[in-house]
Amino acid sequence: MKKFLIVALVLGLSVSLLGPASAGKKKKAPKPFTAEFTMELGHPVLNSATEGSLASVTGQEFLASCSVPSSNGFDGFVVEVPEALRKTPATVEASGTSVTDAASPADMDMYFFDESCEPTGLANAAGTDEFGAILPGTVFIFVHNYVGGPTDAKLVITPTK
Repeated sequence: MKKFLIVALVLGLSVSLLGPASAGKKKKAPKPFTAEFTMELGHPVLNSATEGSLASVTGQEFLASCSVPSSNGFDGFVVEVPEALRKTPATVEASGTSVTDAASPADMDMYFFDESCEPTGLANAAGTDEFGAILPGTVFIFVHNYVGGPTDAKLVITPTK
Protein backbone atom coordinates (compact mmCIF):
# COMPACT_ATOMS: atom_id res chain seq x y z
CA MET A 1 0.00 0.00 0.00
CA LYS A 2 2.89 2.39 0.79
CA LYS A 3 4.37 1.84 -2.67
CA PHE A 4 1.01 2.57 -4.28
CA LEU A 5 0.65 5.83 -2.35
CA ILE A 6 4.18 6.93 -3.21
CA VAL A 7 3.71 6.15 -6.92
CA ALA A 8 0.34 7.93 -6.93
CA LEU A 9 1.85 10.93 -5.19
CA VAL A 10 4.76 11.13 -7.66
CA LEU A 11 2.42 10.79 -10.64
CA GLY A 12 0.07 13.41 -9.21
CA LEU A 13 2.89 15.87 -8.67
CA SER A 14 4.28 15.21 -12.16
CA VAL A 15 0.94 15.89 -13.81
CA SER A 16 0.32 19.03 -11.77
CA LEU A 17 3.80 20.41 -12.44
CA LEU A 18 3.95 19.55 -16.14
CA GLY A 19 0.31 20.17 -17.02
CA PRO A 20 0.15 23.97 -16.84
CA ALA A 21 3.56 24.40 -18.48
CA SER A 22 2.51 22.52 -21.57
CA ALA A 23 -1.10 23.68 -21.63
CA GLY A 24 -1.03 26.85 -23.72
CA LYS A 25 1.50 28.97 -21.92
CA LYS A 26 1.32 32.52 -23.35
CA LYS A 27 4.43 33.99 -24.91
CA LYS A 28 5.73 37.09 -23.23
CA ALA A 29 5.52 40.19 -25.38
CA PRO A 30 8.93 41.62 -26.25
CA LYS A 31 10.06 44.53 -24.13
CA PRO A 32 10.50 48.03 -25.58
CA PHE A 33 13.98 48.80 -26.89
CA THR A 34 15.80 52.12 -26.53
CA ALA A 35 18.92 53.29 -28.34
CA GLU A 36 20.66 56.56 -27.49
CA PHE A 37 23.31 57.95 -29.83
CA THR A 38 24.95 61.09 -31.19
CA MET A 39 25.17 62.18 -34.82
CA GLU A 40 27.94 64.63 -35.67
CA LEU A 41 26.36 66.28 -38.73
CA GLY A 42 22.84 67.08 -39.74
CA HIS A 43 21.77 66.12 -43.20
CA PRO A 44 19.57 68.67 -44.97
CA VAL A 45 19.44 66.81 -48.30
CA LEU A 46 16.16 65.29 -49.39
CA ASN A 47 16.36 61.53 -48.91
CA SER A 48 14.04 58.97 -50.40
CA ALA A 49 14.29 55.39 -49.19
CA THR A 50 11.59 54.38 -51.67
CA GLU A 51 13.97 55.29 -54.50
CA GLY A 52 16.79 53.49 -52.71
CA SER A 53 18.93 56.57 -52.22
CA LEU A 54 20.04 57.82 -48.85
CA ALA A 55 22.30 60.64 -49.97
CA SER A 56 24.67 60.65 -47.02
CA VAL A 57 27.98 59.03 -46.11
CA THR A 58 26.42 56.80 -43.46
CA GLY A 59 23.37 56.03 -45.60
CA GLN A 60 25.45 55.02 -48.62
CA GLU A 61 27.79 52.86 -46.55
CA PHE A 62 24.78 51.16 -44.97
CA LEU A 63 23.15 50.44 -48.35
CA ALA A 64 26.44 49.11 -49.77
CA SER A 65 27.16 46.78 -46.84
CA CYS A 66 23.63 46.01 -45.58
CA SER A 67 25.01 46.14 -42.04
CA VAL A 68 25.68 48.68 -39.34
CA PRO A 69 28.28 50.94 -41.03
CA SER A 70 31.63 52.03 -39.61
CA SER A 71 30.57 55.65 -40.22
CA ASN A 72 27.59 55.19 -37.87
CA GLY A 73 26.96 58.50 -36.14
CA PHE A 74 28.65 60.70 -38.75
CA ASP A 75 25.63 62.03 -40.67
CA GLY A 76 23.09 59.38 -39.75
CA PHE A 77 22.72 56.39 -37.50
CA VAL A 78 21.67 52.81 -38.22
CA VAL A 79 19.92 50.88 -35.46
CA GLU A 80 19.57 47.11 -35.77
CA VAL A 81 16.15 46.05 -34.52
CA PRO A 82 16.44 43.41 -31.76
CA GLU A 83 15.51 39.89 -32.90
CA ALA A 84 12.39 39.68 -30.68
CA LEU A 85 10.98 42.92 -32.12
CA ARG A 86 11.47 41.82 -35.75
CA LYS A 87 8.57 39.40 -35.44
CA THR A 88 5.88 41.74 -34.20
CA PRO A 89 4.29 45.02 -35.28
CA ALA A 90 5.73 47.91 -33.32
CA THR A 91 5.80 51.67 -33.11
CA VAL A 92 9.03 53.61 -33.26
CA GLU A 93 9.82 57.13 -32.13
CA ALA A 94 12.96 59.17 -32.78
CA SER A 95 13.71 62.36 -30.89
CA GLY A 96 16.74 64.57 -30.70
CA THR A 97 18.18 67.85 -29.53
CA SER A 98 21.10 69.92 -30.68
CA VAL A 99 24.33 69.26 -28.79
CA THR A 100 25.28 72.94 -29.03
CA ASP A 101 21.84 74.35 -28.14
CA ALA A 102 19.74 72.09 -25.90
CA ALA A 103 16.68 74.29 -26.52
CA SER A 104 16.87 73.58 -30.25
CA PRO A 105 14.96 70.44 -31.30
CA ALA A 106 16.14 68.31 -34.19
CA ASP A 107 14.06 67.30 -37.21
CA MET A 108 14.42 63.53 -37.07
CA ASP A 109 13.65 61.29 -40.07
CA MET A 110 13.55 57.48 -40.15
CA TYR A 111 13.80 54.90 -42.93
CA PHE A 112 13.01 51.21 -42.38
CA PHE A 113 14.68 48.22 -44.09
CA ASP A 114 14.40 44.43 -44.13
CA GLU A 115 17.29 41.94 -43.86
CA SER A 116 18.22 42.51 -47.53
CA CYS A 117 18.19 46.28 -47.06
CA GLU A 118 15.05 46.65 -49.11
CA PRO A 119 12.90 49.58 -47.91
CA THR A 120 9.90 48.61 -45.78
CA GLY A 121 8.71 52.10 -44.88
CA LEU A 122 9.64 55.55 -43.66
CA ALA A 123 8.63 58.30 -41.28
CA ASN A 124 9.85 61.70 -42.41
CA ALA A 125 7.07 64.22 -41.89
CA ALA A 126 7.86 67.88 -41.32
CA GLY A 127 8.45 68.63 -37.67
CA THR A 128 10.77 67.70 -34.87
CA ASP A 129 10.33 64.27 -33.31
CA GLU A 130 9.31 61.47 -35.63
CA PHE A 131 6.83 58.68 -34.96
CA GLY A 132 5.91 55.72 -37.13
CA ALA A 133 5.01 52.06 -37.33
CA ILE A 134 7.27 49.22 -38.37
CA LEU A 135 6.07 45.93 -39.76
CA PRO A 136 7.33 42.49 -38.82
CA GLY A 137 10.48 41.81 -40.82
CA THR A 138 12.01 45.25 -40.28
CA VAL A 139 15.67 44.68 -39.37
CA PHE A 140 17.31 48.11 -39.71
CA ILE A 141 16.23 51.69 -39.01
CA PHE A 142 18.27 54.52 -40.51
CA VAL A 143 17.84 57.81 -38.61
CA HIS A 144 19.14 61.25 -39.45
CA ASN A 145 18.63 64.84 -38.36
CA TYR A 146 17.32 66.81 -41.31
CA VAL A 147 18.13 70.27 -39.95
CA GLY A 148 21.48 70.73 -38.38
CA GLY A 149 24.62 70.05 -36.49
CA PRO A 150 25.61 67.64 -33.75
CA THR A 151 22.55 65.91 -32.34
CA ASP A 152 21.94 63.78 -29.26
CA ALA A 153 19.20 61.37 -30.28
CA LYS A 154 17.04 58.63 -28.88
CA LEU A 155 15.08 55.93 -30.67
CA VAL A 156 12.42 53.86 -28.89
CA ILE A 157 10.78 50.76 -30.39
CA THR A 158 7.62 49.61 -28.60
CA PRO A 159 5.71 46.46 -29.56
CA THR A 160 2.02 47.05 -30.26
CA LYS A 161 -0.48 44.98 -28.33
